[in-house]
Amino acid sequence: MKKYDQLLDSAMALFYRQGFHATGVDQLSQEAQLTKKTLYRYFPTKEALVQAALRQRDQCFMDGLRSRLEAVPVAERPLSYLDFIEDWTREPGFHGCAFINAAAEYPDLADLSHAIAAEHKQGLRDYLTQVCAEAGLAEPSQAAAQLFLLGEGLTVAAQVSGPDEDLLAQARAMAAQLLGKRRKTAHRA
Repeated sequence: MKKYDQLLDSAMALFYRQGFHATGVDQLSQEAQLTKKTLYRYFPTKEALVQAALRQRDQCFMDGLRSRLEAVPVAERPLSYLDFIEDWTREPGFHGCAFINAAAEYPDLADLSHAIAAEHKQGLRDYLTQVCAEAGLAEPSQAAAQLFLLGEGLTVAAQVSGPDEDLLAQARAMAAQLLGKRRKTAHRA
């Protein structure tokens, strides 16, 4: 499985850096130090490799998010989501969200790569809903939707223009206000 994992890791790095369609099979096999024959033994098509790489990226991203949020007290986790986004957008080699990029390159909703991107976003929203519920917020799915939108906006803004301190401060202020109102409502109930 070592070659399989090496192939997935190097493929996702290339797809993330230069795009899914712009990355060719020759480059993928060369980067993974595998022959094209070996690559095709693991994945019958480039699209199958794209889909496997996206699923691996989903797992890694969600594991990192869970690890980060579960390291802080439950009540602080919803707002800590924006800290996670901020730190992620500042990482060297940040090229935006691989799932937003995949959805743009595979715009047909029926395409499996697009569907995997949509599944990731829904999984992220579901996790944020769980985090908001555990924090005791009123209407946790609405609170999660608001956090999700702020995080997506920060991600795209950072991809286009780089991290922006003013936007980060505005997003934090908006989230604190929204979450504060939900905490007051939850305590009254």
